[in-house]
Amino acid sequence: MPDDHLHAANAECQRRRDETLRQLEGLPVVRPAGTWSLLLDVAALGLDCLEVSDRLLEQKVAATPMRGWGGEIADRHVRFVFSNEPVERLATLGDHVRRALEAASAGN
Repeated sequence: MPDDHLHAANAECQRRRDETLRQLEGLPVVRPAGTWSLLLDVAALGLDCLEVSDRLLEQKVAATPMRGWGGEIADRHVRFVFSNEPVERLATLGDHVRRALEAASAGN
């Protein structure tokens, strides 16, 4: 069927989204309506998006600080793009993010 590839691609994107959500469970994430990225509200943790982004890079995780993308609301967040990450790699995300958040908290 011509739609088989589309269905398979959608299913894989949903697997990646769901694993990312599992890894970030308990953290203030904005659940994505789509399947390519999500936001983590670092201000809710008392942290700055630029500091968290830097600490995440130290953990080999790229997350975009949203400062400058929409005022005070955007400034609260870092964005994770998971659409092209293998699920096996995403399965380690939670540990890396929590270490980065601990380091950012220690720096405050």
